[in-house]
Amino acid sequence: MAAPATTATDNPSLKGKKNIYVCDTCKGHIVTVDRDDGVTPFMVECKATAFCKGLMKSSMYRVFDQDIRADYEWYKPSAPEIVKPHLQHHVDQGGLLIRKIR
Repeated sequence: MAAPATTATDNPSLKGKKNIYVCDTCKGHIVTVDRDDGVTPFMVECKATAFCKGLMKSSMYRVFDQDIRADYEWYKPSAPEIVKPHLQHHVDQGGLLIRKIR
């Protein structure tokens, strides 16, 4: 039997949604927002402080207050943007990149 067709409600967009990443080492956190549709990683290098080398884990978008101010945004790189070699596969598979909001 064929698998049922997916619909937009099966994979709701996370565009505009806030997420919190918390560091296992320093216990710091950052708030992110998805500017584009795409895939974000579960873990990222700590961005809470300049000196921490820990890993931050996603709260899987379980953010009670979606009005909270985001520090970082996840975005889809433009075609001519140069991507670091270790990130290229992630981007090619629909992955988003992170940058500080100014």
